[in-house]
Amino acid sequence: MCGINGILRFDGQSVDKDQLFRMNNKMVHRGPDDEGYFQDKTVGFSMRRLSIIDIKGGHQPISNEDGRYSIVLNGEIYNYLELRQELEAGGHRFKTKTDTEVLVHLYEEMGEKSLERLNGMFAFAIWDSFKREIFIANDRLGIKPLFYYQNSSFFCFSSELKSILTLNFDKNIDFNSLLLYLFLLYVPYPKSIVEGVSKLEPATYIKINESGRVIKQDYWRNERFNTIEKININEFKDKFLSILSDAVKLQLRSDVPVGTFLSGGIDSSSVVAMLSRLGNGNPIKTFSIGYEGHLYDERPYAQQVAKMYGTDHHEIFLTKGDVKNNFRRIIWFMDEPVGDSAALPTFMLSELARESGVKVILNGTGGDEIFGGYRRYLRNGFGRNLHNRLNMFTNIFLSMRKSPFSFSNLSKLNNYLLDYCSNIGGSYVGIRTFLKNDYWFVRFMDIFKGFQAEKFNTLNNLSEADNLMYFDLKTYLVGDLLFLLDKMTMGASIEGRVPLIDHRMAEFMFTVPARLKMEDGNLKSLVKKALKDILPDEILDRKKMGFGGPVSYWLSNDILNDINVFAEDASPVTKELFDMNKIGRTIRNKKYNRWNAQFIYNLAIFDLWYKDVFAVAKSS
Repeated sequence: MCGINGILRFDGQSVDKDQLFRMNNKMVHRGPDDEGYFQDKTVGFSMRRLSIIDIKGGHQPISNEDGRYSIVLNGEIYNYLELRQELEAGGHRFKTKTDTEVLVHLYEEMGEKSLERLNGMFAFAIWDSFKREIFIANDRLGIKPLFYYQNSSFFCFSSELKSILTLNFDKNIDFNSLLLYLFLLYVPYPKSIVEGVSKLEPATYIKINESGRVIKQDYWRNERFNTIEKININEFKDKFLSILSDAVKLQLRSDVPVGTFLSGGIDSSSVVAMLSRLGNGNPIKTFSIGYEGHLYDERPYAQQVAKMYGTDHHEIFLTKGDVKNNFRRIIWFMDEPVGDSAALPTFMLSELARESGVKVILNGTGGDEIFGGYRRYLRNGFGRNLHNRLNMFTNIFLSMRKSPFSFSNLSKLNNYLLDYCSNIGGSYVGIRTFLKNDYWFVRFMDIFKGFQAEKFNTLNNLSEADNLMYFDLKTYLVGDLLFLLDKMTMGASIEGRVPLIDHRMAEFMFTVPARLKMEDGNLKSLVKKALKDILPDEILDRKKMGFGGPVSYWLSNDILNDINVFAEDASPVTKELFDMNKIGRTIRNKKYNRWNAQFIYNLAIFDLWYKDVFAVAKSS
């Protein structure tokens, strides 16, 4: 697990090594164990390393035998041992025991087709010194983020937006991305919060040469939907547990201690159960968290699973002081604003794991999106009326643009996808309440309509629930949950792995219709049946609680002092868009409701990010 950077110049000039140093220095937390550099005239790579595989020998960048191909890798190739055997049988010779070296030899053998052979989470770059081109790619689900930027002089990429901001180019906030962030909690791929900087979409590669010619291509599409019409529960159980077992087995590969987050929910508990079955006899280290001010506490469920499987269980209780002391820290590690309140507990758990001697952490991220774990999927059953809803949304929106804005028009905008996104993130009512004028809200609606058209390509003959799960896979999972997991675990210098979304599991689960995944309106009913023999009923039948922090409690009790004062010294971007007097009154009077609490939290995170990260980079 690492952080990687690269620059390719189009003007014939050599890459300045000082630029590579500066990029590296912004992400020491991603790789405190080692650093490496590579230069070949117009190209340069740098990286920070968190040593997981072949601790002594795994220095990067690394090249193939004749030096034609040189690579930097962030992530893990879990099936590297099997691939190495094949490559050695074909005559390749290795000087390390790392997965990184396996990957560069595989690319030498197969080119971009090598991506189809990989099981892992990764973002990597390979320099071809013969063709004078860079090949960058990421994994199928987008577990490892990669930012990139191109102008007429150079192309660059990095695991961190902060590192790209150290380079010399015009840096401006993308207002469209900002408005979507305030609504969704995250900036959806491929955009970033900074104009011109993009995030590489899941299952995508780019080739770019010294002349600036770019080839961009996706290499995996999960299109085998609903091919199972009737479930034989025994066959499903065997297939499900086989994939889960192999995914966990592969992700146990590590030369450092491995543990797991444990909430006591179905997803994390299933990972613990499988870890226990596959373990080496030593107790698994598990980690749970509780919150001051939360209406519920999941720790008793986690304790039950920990006791059942005899884990070495660790807990932390998030107090007011923890929130105050770490809020500004996590904004730095976020790298790009993310309004998900799970960031703070994820970071605190990651630090607890690191302090307990664990360097690799498994967790249950992604299970809800592919197993059918959210109540929003049940809102209107499994009907096929989504196209009619979206058409209604378009007609009402067009009429709004031709007439004066009013909340009565907004109330008619009873669009499922708009309400659904609002349920995940902020609120379009919250945005409208604090924007300075109607122009910005109409612009927001335009942006959302474009986002909907780009991302929500409804799949024929699928139910509303199936389409929404797929929409989540392409947007919420990669843009929020996986991005947040990467940034918060790496902020604590540990590696986060996600066995439930092994690409084979995602492919398999999308062959199963939502009506079977959630039979009789019971979330994850099919997966629960498959797990019946390894998890107790108290875990399988418990109410879903969620992992986010108590935002309204934090705001109402003056815990987040930075939020309380940001309205008095807001960034110029925030002042341009929003009525700061109205925001200030809301904060002072603590008049929070479900419309405005999350919005103010999101806006404060952006504003503090602007001051701590963006403004510093822009002035340097």
